[in-house]
Amino acid sequence: MAKKYPIRHENHTLEEKSIIFFRSYLPNEWSVNTIDRDYGQDLNIEIAENGVYKGLEFIVQLKSSNNPDINGDDERQSLRVSTYNYLWDNLRVVLLVKFVEAENEAYWILLKDVPEPNQDNETFTIRIPRQNRLSILNWNEIADYVRAITHKKLKAVRPNE
Repeated sequence: MAKKYPIRHENHTLEEKSIIFFRSYLPNEWSVNTIDRDYGQDLNIEIAENGVYKGLEFIVQLKSSNNPDINGDDERQSLRVSTYNYLWDNLRVVLLVKFVEAENEAYWILLKDVPEPNQDNETFTIRIPRQNRLSILNWNEIADYVRAITHKKLKAVRPNE
């Protein structure tokens, strides 16, 4: 009789591929922290500017699929309403990313650009513009947005600075 061994679940392999893909396009000096017990946060990214960390960071919710789910010019991704609420109430900027293995590409959208879901539903569908390809993302634009939001929030609690 042949011995039995654990088998790696396909979802774990796909998740690992999505993280590797995401990291390969992130600026090298930025720090990636993996969240072990997440409720919607998969990665926490710390932005370095000229090698200096100044407290600028954002959350990445990373999804993945084997094949695309295209509707017109958008890639579709299901998300739990509870996860949306959790991320929306977070003080940090949130970037939603969907990796599509068959295309070896990922698509992104800032949570601020996702319409609020119907709170009576368990899940809802996010429409990510397929033009928002991670492989061509200008990370300076993300850094500028994170900086602007961070400064606004700090100004609210430190009005004299």
